Amino acid sequence: MENFNLNLRAEVSGEHQLAQALRQAEFSFVYAPLELLAANTPNKDKIIAVPNVFLADCEEETLRKLEALKAMGFERALAHTSGHIPLLQKAGMKLHGGMRLNITNSLSADFFADIGFEDIILSCELTAKRIRALSCKVPFGIVSYGRLPLMITRRCPIKDGRPCNDGSHCGGYLKDRRGEKILTLCSNTVELLNPDILTLSNRISDFDTVDFFVMRFTCEKNVKEELDRFKHGEKPKGKVTSGLYYRGVE
Repeated sequence: MENFNLNLRAEVSGEHQLAQALRQAEFSFVYAPLELLAANTPNKDKIIAVPNVFLADCEEETLRKLEALKAMGFERALAHTSGHIPLLQKAGMKLHGGMRLNITNSLSADFFADIGFEDIILSCELTAKRIRALSCKVPFGIVSYGRLPLMITRRCPIKDGRPCNDGSHCGGYLKDRRGEKILTLCSNTVELLNPDILTLSNRISDFDTVDFFVMRFTCEKNVKEELDRFKHGEKPKGKVTSGLYYRGVE
C-alpha cells in the first residue's frame, strides 16, 4: 500500500543528509542544525534552522548565528523549549515548535498558536487516540519515522565524559542490559538513540487528522531509500517500533 499525498518533512543531522533531503520534492520543509547552514545553502525558504537544545553557555553565540542566518535569507527556526522563544523572536525568525515543547493537549497547542507559532510538533508520548481528539489553530505534526532520543546530555559517554563540542559524530555506541546497541549522535549536545526505529509507515491512516509527518534522520546514509520505503508503506531495515502512539506512557 502506498501513502500518497502525505505532507512530509525531514529532520537531518548531517551535511549529506541535508543535501539529499533538499533534493526530495516530497519534503515541504527540512529541519537542519545551525552549523550545517551557510550563505550558499540552496532552498533557504524550505529550511527550518535548529539551534542547540541547551543554551546555558552559548545563548549569545546562538543569537549571533541566528541573526547571521536571517541576514543570509533564512526565515524560520525551531524552538525546542519555551526558553528558545525570545531568542528566535529577537533574531526575527518565524517560530516553529518542536517535539520537546511537550505539547500534549489542545489547550497547550493553542497557547503556542496564540503567541505566534507557524506550526507545532506534538509530543511523542501522545497516543493515536489522544492525537485524534486534539485540535489546534495552526497546523500540527508528529514524528513518524526515525530513532528517538532516550537521553540528551552535554557530555559524551564514548569520550569518557568530555564534551562533544567539535561538531563531529563519535560513531560509537553503548550497550544496554539486553545487548542492544544504543547509538550516539554527537554535536554540541549528545543524544543517546533508541536502538529500535520508530515507523508509522504501515499505520499512517490512523493519523488522518495530522497535518504533517516528520521523518527524523540520524544515522541513515540514504535519505531517499528510507523516504521511498515510507511512501510505499514498508518498514525500514532493523528492529522497529510504533513508539508510544499505541501503548502510551507506562
